[in-house]
Amino acid sequence: MKRRSEQKDPSLGNHLPATCPSAEALEYELAFLVRRMEALRRRFHYGLERAHYLLLILLERNDRQSVGALADQVNLDASTVTRQVAAMKNAGLVEKHDNPDDRRGGFVTITEAGRDAAAEVRERRLERVEEGFKNWSEEDRREFARLTARYNDQLRDMLNEED
Repeated sequence: MKRRSEQKDPSLGNHLPATCPSAEALEYELAFLVRRMEALRRRFHYGLERAHYLLLILLERNDRQSVGALADQVNLDASTVTRQVAAMKNAGLVEKHDNPDDRRGGFVTITEAGRDAAAEVRERRLERVEEGFKNWSEEDRREFARLTARYNDQLRDMLNEED
């Protein structure tokens, strides 16, 4: 039987010991983070598909983008984004406009319904984020956001590198 001082603290979960290599600890924590984020997405349906939400927030920040530009930003094939845009157009979230200079391509713009849907989903997601970080200081939240942004940028760049 383990002595009380040797027992793991269940409130800390099953994290790797602090002495393990940082890459191993990061891989372990990221694997479980991705799993838990997926579980949250399934439990709390926000009203839009994740891909639609991501495309809408990109269009909110920079409207009138090509499918190719959108695809690059979400690291998806243009054909996949084309299908997503078609579904979003049918739902009234975006409009697709022809490019007079290139008949093969066009531009996607967000509609007012798309802006409203994105705002509603954002509000619901922000409630969950606030709940998940309620015991964190503002400084810790900002630092986590900064480091997460840095890591997201690194992943984007890795995925966009040509082989």
